[in-house]
Formats: sequence, structure tokens, C-alpha cells
Amino acid sequence: MRDVMPESGVTSSSSHRWPVIDALRGLAVLAMIGFHFTWDLGFFQIIPYDIAFAPEGRVLSHLIAGTFLFLVGAGLTLAHRVQLQARAFLMRFAKIAGAAALVSLGTYFAMPEEWIFFGVLHCIAMASLLALPFLRAPFALVLLAAVLVLGAPFVISHPVLDQPALFWLGLNKVLPRTNDYVPLIPWFGVVLMGLLAPRLILKRAALTARLTTPLKRRVSRGLARLGRNALPIYLLHQPILMAALWGFVTLAGPSVLHPAATMEFQGTCIASCVASGRDRASCERACTCLGRVIAGQNLGPDATEEALSSAVGICRKEGAL
Repeated sequence: MRDVMPESGVTSSSSHRWPVIDALRGLAVLAMIGFHFTWDLGFFQIIPYDIAFAPEGRVLSHLIAGTFLFLVGAGLTLAHRVQLQARAFLMRFAKIAGAAALVSLGTYFAMPEEWIFFGVLHCIAMASLLALPFLRAPFALVLLAAVLVLGAPFVISHPVLDQPALFWLGLNKVLPRTNDYVPLIPWFGVVLMGLLAPRLILKRAALTARLTTPLKRRVSRGLARLGRNALPIYLLHQPILMAALWGFVTLAGPSVLHPAATMEFQGTCIASCVASGRDRASCERACTCLGRVIAGQNLGPDATEEALSSAVGICRKEGAL
């Protein structure tokens, strides 16, 4: 999962907004920007490192996405703890679903082989709808549902679930090729856990009072401001970063992947491949071929996508993939 982001389900009402949630979301926004900036540097071959292939990169992306989704659940509980604010919910849902559709449409034309068909925004929109019946459900029932959803990928497996039409569900063993993949399962379980957190906190008056107190530190207020604008930042930051780096490499000239970078690429590629469930021998064969072909193509950073597609095709013909 290379792409990570998101928004809370809170309304704009100050009585329902906890400043600390905005600040936590703002911290996740900064982590997301840093993750994407590192990926962009590798994409343009400015650094010999692809964070999406590295095990630590996968962990970081999951932590960032999980933070956003957990806060979605917490925000839904706070926004609708007295009664469902249907109009506010529908307006927020339409905004997030519309943004998700925009991401899908844009990536379909920009990178058709890796377009985002079910990323974090899609997951947030669907999970928000599915969470509504759990807003008033007993605590134990919500907890049970969260555990079942989180554990489902470990116990449910069937070839029919590997059909591309069901990839959004998240029970597939075959990983799709996409730049942002946050399937409903197990991530809906994280949203359900987020629903429960405010219920526990609201039972403790002193803790609730602390969390609802306005932030005093400038840094905290800045993070909260970022958190309140997470959606537009998510939509705009990558085009800005990519355009800036494209301009830089255009002026500086192409940076060709060198032997040391090829070896590092192979190492991270193999680790990521093994983590996805494939055996090490086939992963070593595939990643060695990809590293060799990419290095041999000698293409500039503006052709990186073309280089990768070409490398995959060559390695498939050679039987390495």
C-alpha cells in the first residue's frame, strides 16, 4: 500500500470535537506526507530506496492508515453520541465518496496499470456506512464484530475470493497491483475499535475534561489545524510533490539506477515479496530479474513507470514472474 490518508467522521460542532483527535490526525498527515515524499524520491531515482518495497515501509503505511481509520470510528461516536446527525453524516459521506471517485478516475488515466480502485478514501466511505448500525449496539457486540473482522483474513480463504471483482473485500490471497489498497477487511475492524474508544473515555469525567480542553501549545494547535484539513491535503500533496520533484530531475538530469541501488532494490523487493506469502526462491528469481532489467534499461526518471512495466513484461517472458 503506497498511498495512505484520511478524515474523521466528526461534525464541525465544537461540542462534539475533541482537539486531541484533530492533533492526532494532523500527526498522521505529517507521517503520510513524509512517507509519500520518500516514495517519490525513490520513484524518480533520486535516492536508491523504494519505501513501498521495504518491510519497514509496509509497517509504517499500515500504521498511518490504521490511525486515520481508528479516528474515523472515534469521530463517528463523538459526532452522533446523542443522536444520528443524518444531514451532517450524508454531507461528509458525499464529500469523501466524491473524493474517492476523483482519485479512482484520475489514477485510471494517469496510471491505468496501478490505478486506485479501493484505497483509503473508498474504505473510509464504506466503513462509515457500515458503522452506523454499531453506533448504538452493545459494547460487547461491537468488540466481537471488530475481532471477527480483524481475524477474518487469517481463517477465511477460497479461490473465488481471488477474483478481481472481490478484491475490495480483502479476503483475497492474490495481491492486486494498485498504488493504494485498503480493503474493507480487516480495516473495518479498526474503525469498529475506534467506535469503542470514546465510550470508554466518556465514562471517566477527568480524562474527558482533559481531552476536550482547547490545545495550548503552538505545535499542538498547528497539528490540529492540519488534522481539520486532512482531506484537501491528501488530495493535493502528491501532485505538488510529484510536480516539484519532476521539475528538479528535469533540470538536474536523469539519475540512472546504479549497481548498489540495484542490490538494495532486490533486497527490499525480496523482503516485500516473501511478506506477501510467496516462497523465497521464486521471490529471489523475480526480484533479481526486475533489478537487472530496470538497471539495464538506462531510462530517465520521467520514464520510471514505463521502465517498470517493460521490466515486468520482460521478466514474465523469461519465466521469472
